[in-house]
Amino acid sequence: MSRVMLTHHAILRLTLVLLLLPFQAAAQDDVFPLDQLNVGLTNPGPQVDRDTPQAAMESFIDLTDAGDLDAAAHLLDLNDIPVQAQAQAGPLLARQLASVIDRKIVVDWKDLLERPDAMVTTGDGPMVGQPQKSVLIGYLEKNDRIVAVRLNRVQVGEDDPVWVFSRDTVDNIPALYSLYGPSQLEQMLPDPLRHPAFWGMQWWEVIGLPLIALVTGLVTLLTWRGTNLIARHQPSALVSELLRATRMPLTLAILAFTLSVTTAQVLVVSGIVDAITAPLIVILFVVAAMILAINVIDAVLQRMTGTRDVEELASPEFGDQRARATTIAALRRMAIVLAIIVGAGLVLTSTQTFSGAGLSVLASAGGIALVLGFAAREVLGNIMASMQISLNRSAKVGDQLIYDGNLCTVERIHFTFVQLKVWDDTRLIVPVSKFVSDAFINRSTKTYGMIRHATLIFAPRIDVGRLRDHFHDWCAQDDRVDGDPDDIDCVVTDQGDSGIHVRFDAPVKDPTEGWNFECDMREELIRFAATLEDEDGTEYLPHMGSGTAADAGPGAPG
Repeated sequence: MSRVMLTHHAILRLTLVLLLLPFQAAAQDDVFPLDQLNVGLTNPGPQVDRDTPQAAMESFIDLTDAGDLDAAAHLLDLNDIPVQAQAQAGPLLARQLASVIDRKIVVDWKDLLERPDAMVTTGDGPMVGQPQKSVLIGYLEKNDRIVAVRLNRVQVGEDDPVWVFSRDTVDNIPALYSLYGPSQLEQMLPDPLRHPAFWGMQWWEVIGLPLIALVTGLVTLLTWRGTNLIARHQPSALVSELLRATRMPLTLAILAFTLSVTTAQVLVVSGIVDAITAPLIVILFVVAAMILAINVIDAVLQRMTGTRDVEELASPEFGDQRARATTIAALRRMAIVLAIIVGAGLVLTSTQTFSGAGLSVLASAGGIALVLGFAAREVLGNIMASMQISLNRSAKVGDQLIYDGNLCTVERIHFTFVQLKVWDDTRLIVPVSKFVSDAFINRSTKTYGMIRHATLIFAPRIDVGRLRDHFHDWCAQDDRVDGDPDDIDCVVTDQGDSGIHVRFDAPVKDPTEGWNFECDMREELIRFAATLEDEDGTEYLPHMGSGTAADAGPGAPG
């Protein structure tokens, strides 16, 4: 009987162990189990609160600000340090970590939850409802790689779990302090200047930041004027142009470099100031690179076109130049777009301020893309259309067009509009999306020759043969005519109450000369008809009210 009862008890204990095993495993998953923690330190006092991530961070900051570094050392996992050295190393490491956090990390307090398990209970992220055993405080760069500063939840045996700075974080403290701790100049400052002032800054920062701004301003001014002075005294025009092209980006780069050195090497600023200066330095470097690329491209374009007016580029001999200028202009727009995208990415990924924003953007990239795409569909469509024009070369810089009844020359192809120079020196601004959807005549495409014609009205009695012979002779003496006599023609196209309609056709080598040639042709034929009137004593030209030239129309050249 006793053997049966013993068997029943054994089965009951085994069943209880099996039932509790998942809960014990889950409890172990919520903490980092340790055999011991900081046995080289004295017992922590009541001022050390390590129950939650927020309490641990607040306790660490309060204790280090108060100078109680012995107590603050209990918030570090010192197990990698020999036991006999923990009492001496712990306070030093606590002071160094406090300095690094104060100078380079902006603590996001909303992520430090006041819960022992650090469980996120709101929102729809992947960590909602899941206990956490490690909480990220921030990222810092160390020797060309990124290291994390973390709080870990550890448990020794059956003791209550506590939150301390992780063992990896403690191992990185000396290297981080050498990078981001006080500079030698700051250590030489009087103690009152190193006391907290306001907005998380120390008094030396309140006094020194205006001086840093003054120094960077003077360096920037000297760079600008020095580059300008050197450019003016260069014997080579090319070198002078290159110096002027690099003046602005060089000034911005030196401004960013000076700001970086003064705030990270000479005087290491606190986290709140670094959160402003760090992205500003990145933006300055990116803008300098973008302006340098744009100025170099503009200098190349200027070198290709020289001092020629855009209408001169419409001549046949400049066809290759027009194609290259259009391609380089497209590269200019691509450089701007890429610089903006890369610059925004660098700012988001290289600064602590936007780390949370960057993750949020990535998490909701689909929705943001839809919203931005809908809001900027017209702008994006114009940008893509401008790239389309540059790639298919339907209209190049310098091409002569007839667009919307206007004789004009392509002057600029911008992101969102095409700038056309009309024959009367006015500018026609056309949205790119409309420009690519409208039909136009490009007189500069492939075959540059064109036939110009004029239709005049004469009395039926005029000798058309004499007009034809004179027209052929006149064209043979004009250098603007292609010279092929088969393309020179004079035909009667119609007749009416006012007389017969005679059309004169002649090929022109250069489309840019077409309008002037047509005007000269009309003037010469009218003069010759008047000469025939005097010789024959017969009126061949219609009088006022009896007819007008059939080709009379708008005064704009066509």
